[in-house]
Amino acid sequence: MDSIDNLLTDEVKNIVSENLKKRRIVFLGESAHHIGSDFLAKTEFVKYLVNEKGYKNIVFESDFFGLYFDHKKYNIFPHWTRSEQCQDLFKFLEENEVTIWGLDNHTHSYFTYHNFATKLEDYLKQNNISVSDKFIQLADKSIKTRGDELKKDEVEYLLSSLDLLLSNENINSVWHQFLESFKSAVEIYTIHSSKKEGIPIRDKQMAKNLDFLVNEYPEEKFLVWVANAHMSKVEKDFMEGQTMGYDFVEMNSNISYHIAFTYIHMPWIKERKIDKAQANENNLLHYLPNTKQNYFIDSNGLIKKKPEFSNKEYDSFFGLNSDTTNWFKHFDALIFIGKGIRSNFIELE
Repeated sequence: MDSIDNLLTDEVKNIVSENLKKRRIVFLGESAHHIGSDFLAKTEFVKYLVNEKGYKNIVFESDFFGLYFDHKKYNIFPHWTRSEQCQDLFKFLEENEVTIWGLDNHTHSYFTYHNFATKLEDYLKQNNISVSDKFIQLADKSIKTRGDELKKDEVEYLLSSLDLLLSNENINSVWHQFLESFKSAVEIYTIHSSKKEGIPIRDKQMAKNLDFLVNEYPEEKFLVWVANAHMSKVEKDFMEGQTMGYDFVEMNSNISYHIAFTYIHMPWIKERKIDKAQANENNLLHYLPNTKQNYFIDSNGLIKKKPEFSNKEYDSFFGLNSDTTNWFKHFDALIFIGKGIRSNFIELE
């Protein structure tokens, strides 16, 4: 591939274009949420996919409820909105009228903080669905404290009330999705707050939220900006349930294309470690001509030409919980950025 500010060669574009036939959803992953070089590389793909392939929606790993109503970047997690390496991305999205959505059940956004309880109460009143004042108050308290100030009996009351609403046939499909997503957030914030218990709940709900969006707008194409680990197509024990991509593919087969990004060199990685990895036949770096440049691996094409690679495992780093796995099954394409850089936080006006 070319330099990071002009990354996509014609050869890579041709491969991606061929793979995108009948694929409405393109997942763009990153090895971690603090890698600026991943952000820059992903931005180049966003520009190509918007300008040349007609993808006019982008879904961030951020607040589903808030971004459904208010498609503004301030409702997105700050590790992207405040990253120096993402400023060109958000400028491009605005100039090209790309609609911003969210899929996360984490209720962190400015919009959700100030509007969730009010909108919920208004909707229920307009549709003559009765709930107690206590329920609305606890819903608001949960949003504003992320469950930290809820007592055990309040959690139980909130969850039982949500179950009753979710079983109510008068709740429309949009609010059913909001309430289901909110319930999963309450469960994570309170009774399943540990990483091991919370991750599967979050990922399964993110898959459901994304499924809802893409099926509510069946004529639209969507880009999905998430971590590599969330968008993996494979369910593995070592991922501890962090398989939103797998769950989504199970619900929507053959409509998505999954591109993972990672760095090779970073300031904190010693050169001898890179050299050792490149000399190791069990490491993917061994098969790259040069660790200082950028490369694209077409997983689908590789397995098609050489079926034996469908069972081969290698060391590498794409942000999963295991460095050794069959990367070609996890992702449709693998992007290596030779010179990695950290994300730099900036103050926004």
